[in-house]
Amino acid sequence: MHIRFEKELDPEQYMAVSATEGPLLIIAGAGSGKTRVITFRIAKLLSQGVPPESILALTFTNKAAREMAQRARELSGLPLKNLHISTFHSFGAWFLRKEIHRLGWRDNFTIYDEQDKLQALKECARDLGYAMEGFDPKVAAQEISARKAGTLGIHRGECGQGGDSGRLGEEYRKALKVYNAVDFDDLIALPLEIMARHPEAAKALSRRFSHVMIDEFQDTSLQQYELVKAFAGNNLCAVGDDDQSIYSWRGANFGNIERFERDHPGLLEVKLERNYRSTSLILDAANALISKNQKRKIKNLWSPLGKKGLPIVLEEAQDDLEEARSITARIRRLRIADSLAWDSFGILVRTNAQSRVGEETLMEEGLPYRTAGGPSFYQRKEVRDMLAYLRVVANRDGDLSLLRLINGPRRRV
Repeated sequence: MHIRFEKELDPEQYMAVSATEGPLLIIAGAGSGKTRVITFRIAKLLSQGVPPESILALTFTNKAAREMAQRARELSGLPLKNLHISTFHSFGAWFLRKEIHRLGWRDNFTIYDEQDKLQALKECARDLGYAMEGFDPKVAAQEISARKAGTLGIHRGECGQGGDSGRLGEEYRKALKVYNAVDFDDLIALPLEIMARHPEAAKALSRRFSHVMIDEFQDTSLQQYELVKAFAGNNLCAVGDDDQSIYSWRGANFGNIERFERDHPGLLEVKLERNYRSTSLILDAANALISKNQKRKIKNLWSPLGKKGLPIVLEEAQDDLEEARSITARIRRLRIADSLAWDSFGILVRTNAQSRVGEETLMEEGLPYRTAGGPSFYQRKEVRDMLAYLRVVANRDGDLSLLRLINGPRRRV
């Protein structure tokens, strides 16, 4: 592997990549090459003789994990089959396949999705004699998730008439064990429970992974941070940006950056402030806006590209239809004036429901478009039916999957 790191990276990136020993906090501003730094850091570790199986990188989406792994392979020129790059929940599932027997489950457990979870909660509520006409399984699921994550005070709610989420949670856990199943929350909560009860399991992970990196650190929950803290040694690298923390509603806690600093006194902090994505005009506006935040790491993004860019325009519309027509007209004008391709334009909406009027307007105007998002492939009925067959084959105790098959079409079993 012959990589000229100092030539491939800017000075701040090179500093972050070269600091391979000891705790490291990388404050990576938007568009500053965060993924590039992580993959080059993996390559640096490999060049220093660190075995691939000793490196762990955690991120938040399967797409990000795949991209990171692919870049690391291309950069190093090695297959890196034993390099562990995954999401937090995939890592939790991997750990549980090895260690969940300590809690009484078998290693061929099924992972319940949200619909499976709601169905199981309904069954548990019936068994407990709850008044089902007043029972809201979604509220109950939210409160039980909050109990598992230790954030009950944030998500306080009632799960129905006469419902007690604590009692229901206990019944739900018993049912999961009987069905040999876990839910999404358990992929973080159960590894933590195992490590607390069986410190030797955490020590085994510490011996396995000598270098741990966390991507999008500002999006980690307190529970996820505690999970990593339970086994990660001194060579822990956290990469994030408190200015990009937008997921507090689902448990993300940018205060983990402060916790990381307290837990690792004397750590090295590197700020990546060069933005390679946006024009200087956009960055000036973003810096001016985010500077109003009271709790943040002081940073000032700037562009080394030397492009000022088009001015930012704010338009007010009377309704969503006028807004959609204004956007469509602007796209037509800019495309003709600047000879741009259709894929040079993007329209962002706050929720999927807001995209309908925009799509209808684009169709009426004859503009080609492609949508991103929408219902998950795995939530389609025919796909869930097929997965139910596979789950029954893999897990004979998966009663919910069996009931789905028996009752489709509905047979009232």
